[in-house]
Amino acid sequence: MQQNFSKQHILQNPSIDTESQFDISLYLRMFRRNIWIMILLAILGLGLGIYIAKETDPVYNATAKILADPFEPNSNSEEQSIARSLVFLFFETQYEIIRSRAIAEEVVDKLDLVEKVKEEQKLEQSRPQSGFIKYMKDIAKEAKANIKQILGEESEEYISPTDSELRILLANKIAEGILVTGGRQNQFITINYQSKDPQLAADIINAVSNAYIEFGLTNRLNQVKSRQIWLTSQYEQLKKNLEASEQRVNKYRDSRGLIDSFQQRAMADTQLQSLNNNLVDAKTELSVKSEEYALVQEIKDGSRDYSSLTQIMQNNAIGIIVQNASTAQNTVDELSDRYGEKHPEMISARTELRSATRNLKQEVDKVVGQIENQYRLAEIQVDNINQLIDKTKSDVQGLQDENFSLISLEREVENNRSIYESFQSRLLEANVRGEIKASNVYIIDKAVVPKEPISPNVKKIILLSFFGGGFLGFLIAFAREFSNNTFSTPDLLEEKLNLPVLGLTPRIKSKEVAAPESQYLADTTSPFSESINTIRTGLLFSNIDHPPKTLLITSATGSEGKSTLAINLAAAFSQLGPTLLLEVDLRKPSVSKNIGITNKLGLTDLIGGTVTSADDIVYKVNDEKLSIIACGTLSRNPLELLSSKKFEGILESLKSQFDYIIMDGPPTLPVSDACIIANKVDGVIFAVKAEDTRIKVAKEAVLRLQKLSANVIGAVFTVADPNKMSYYGDHYYSGEYYGVKPETTIKPDTARA
Repeated sequence: MQQNFSKQHILQNPSIDTESQFDISLYLRMFRRNIWIMILLAILGLGLGIYIAKETDPVYNATAKILADPFEPNSNSEEQSIARSLVFLFFETQYEIIRSRAIAEEVVDKLDLVEKVKEEQKLEQSRPQSGFIKYMKDIAKEAKANIKQILGEESEEYISPTDSELRILLANKIAEGILVTGGRQNQFITINYQSKDPQLAADIINAVSNAYIEFGLTNRLNQVKSRQIWLTSQYEQLKKNLEASEQRVNKYRDSRGLIDSFQQRAMADTQLQSLNNNLVDAKTELSVKSEEYALVQEIKDGSRDYSSLTQIMQNNAIGIIVQNASTAQNTVDELSDRYGEKHPEMISARTELRSATRNLKQEVDKVVGQIENQYRLAEIQVDNINQLIDKTKSDVQGLQDENFSLISLEREVENNRSIYESFQSRLLEANVRGEIKASNVYIIDKAVVPKEPISPNVKKIILLSFFGGGFLGFLIAFAREFSNNTFSTPDLLEEKLNLPVLGLTPRIKSKEVAAPESQYLADTTSPFSESINTIRTGLLFSNIDHPPKTLLITSATGSEGKSTLAINLAAAFSQLGPTLLLEVDLRKPSVSKNIGITNKLGLTDLIGGTVTSADDIVYKVNDEKLSIIACGTLSRNPLELLSSKKFEGILESLKSQFDYIIMDGPPTLPVSDACIIANKVDGVIFAVKAEDTRIKVAKEAVLRLQKLSANVIGAVFTVADPNKMSYYGDHYYSGEYYGVKPETTIKPDTARA
């Protein structure tokens, strides 16, 4: 049989790479395997949900919406600026105020809840209770007293709370039940309260809203009044301080004959400002004269001509003299060409030229002298103004030193007047605020009596309970799959034991035809018999050239179907040739009982010598095709018998008489008998009971056999339920015999000695 891994066992082995083997049908089959658990838990959850929905008292929710403005209606710009910077704290503060015990106590007083609760308690006490309820309460009360007595505590008698204590308890309950939301994206605040009484829920919410607004107004008016009182007292004191400081200033001025220091400073500042302006003008004039003076010096040095002076060129007299000198020069030039130097006209012309040149020099020197004098006067004027400024500053400094006490007194008066005027404006503002009773909180939507309860949500509870039960069933099913450590399919058996699965023996649900041990003998055409034939075929083809002749059938522990397998497999091999069923389980034999052998002698007697011939203990069935040697008399040392040379000799003798020998062996783990026999046969068949044999135990048994060099040919999946296995895959199915059933069945023959 080919080795292939079952998809179902990916669930039982998370280490297997599921990426390439994932299949949704895997989970669907798991669902089918555990469908009844999930249905049962879903039904239980549905019943629990119906009970909870029926027994839970309805709860009603009342809602009111209010508008809260962070800015008070009569706040000034400074207060608004502060409020704007702290607006993120405003709504958190309002939430705490609404949920405060002070507001809740106001609600208790407004609705007179203390008296209402007392009346309800009286009605409850006067209301007759059923005998069962009274009986259960008495039992609970007595049990509580007994527990306290065991613990050494004194039993406390119930004492009714006073009105004040009840008021606080009710206020705390209301404060805890108030839910406040909103104010994040806008200025609306939503207030919710839940109660079993819809009218009470609406009354409490409306009372909370009104109490919250009244609290804000009262608190603000109290703040204004406190501020008025404080400002008034400070205002009177500041007025007295101002008048006293003014009197001290006037007295000091009169005693020193001084004027107001402010006027003195103003006069000095005006004088200094005027001198500074004159100094700027004088320096500007000096700058101009300095340039002209420097030009004059260059003319005197001969580096420049007098014509570079603007004053000279703009002088009319110098202009006339220059023209005369130019005319005289022209005359001299004309006469010098015609006459000599001693000619009278020539002498007269030169005399006029010299006279014009001399006059020009005198006029130029006069202008140059004026420029030099203006420069010196400008220097003197700048020096004089600087001296006046220094003197004025010195006078002002002296005046400040002299009037230091006066200035201090005047400064005190100014400070007192400033504070006085500030308090005066604040007092007027406080008086105006005290007259304004506007609120920055408004009720937008009052609470109305709710018509429908918000809980319990019957549909939601029932659906959640139903699906919750189903989901719990799914988790339990999932846990069962993962915690399952037994073999559920042949594929898993093949995977874990690394052995080929030769076949399976189906579970026999009805024993009307025959017991499981006699199924093949009773009906060779049944599905059970066909599965045995499949196992026989697998054994024959395990080694085509040399098929096994002697086979040992064992298991990890007892009660795993190995005897049933051995009997039916021997019957199947008997169809091929003479076959012997040899029972080598000498500790807990079962073949005699299952087949109905009455002879008490068997293999142990043959080995021990009580019986000399094997023919004396052989029991034949199936038209004498199948021979059976049972265990015989129970021995105290079966391991020694199976290890003896005589047993080996008997086995060799039997091999010569039969084509096939099927041995029903003991389990491998409890005793070592199977390990001894495993080395004396051609092959070992390992029986594993479906959904019973633990994987770890089976692995250990197979490993023990393999360590002793036993030829473990394969495994057989026993007592398997094909219907259950179909939940693990579509390739597991059960079918009927294909063909025509014979009219008669093979029956066991009578025993012969």
